[in-house]
Amino acid sequence: MGVTLLAAMTTNVRNDLKDLDSTSYLWQDTELQRHIQHAVNDYQKILPLLADVTITVAADSNQNTRRQSVGSPLPTGYLWTERVEYPIDNDPPAYLVFREEIADQGTLYFPTGDPPAAGDSLKVWYASVHTLSNATSTIPTEHEEIVTLGAVAYAAQAAERYSAGRLNASAWTPQGMKDFADKAMADYLAVLAALRSSYGSAGVPQPQWGQVDQEWYRL
Repeated sequence: MGVTLLAAMTTNVRNDLKDLDSTSYLWQDTELQRHIQHAVNDYQKILPLLADVTITVAADSNQNTRRQSVGSPLPTGYLWTERVEYPIDNDPPAYLVFREEIADQGTLYFPTGDPPAAGDSLKVWYASVHTLSNATSTIPTEHEEIVTLGAVAYAAQAAERYSAGRLNASAWTPQGMKDFADKAMADYLAVLAALRSSYGSAGVPQPQWGQVDQEWYRL
């Protein structure tokens, strides 16, 4: 999906920070890559990848099937459940109303309607993490600058805590770094808010239970 891999993204972030003296970098690559991951984490909370896993419905000791686990261990990269398809492979697909009892832990509860039957297959569509490495990137090309901006903002914010001596050895002054960090973070948060708004207006394929958590008590 993406064309900018981790090494190139690190260079882009460094360039935007004007940290260009290779004999005396203010940020090490490992630091910048940690901030890049912070930005990827923010991004995937809004636009994660979508994956699926098929599980077999299991009954508890009381033959109750209203509570199911996505897996133990959870699928690699699992963030949260988006929707639960049952019966599977219908056209059009059918989905169950559910809630994820503990965020990102994959324990699903089906509070209404007939519960799935023990032994049946259940398809769980879940949000999954993005990958940004030196080998591959799942960040869409059109959103790479969002990750870059976020990494710049996080790196600048962290640099506010550097000693004045360390900053003055670079092109930055403490006040200059603070002003830059404040603006970069404000710009980044605004871009994330716009992305979240755009994604929300486009619609999640199936409403997430977490969007109406304040209504759980009614079910």
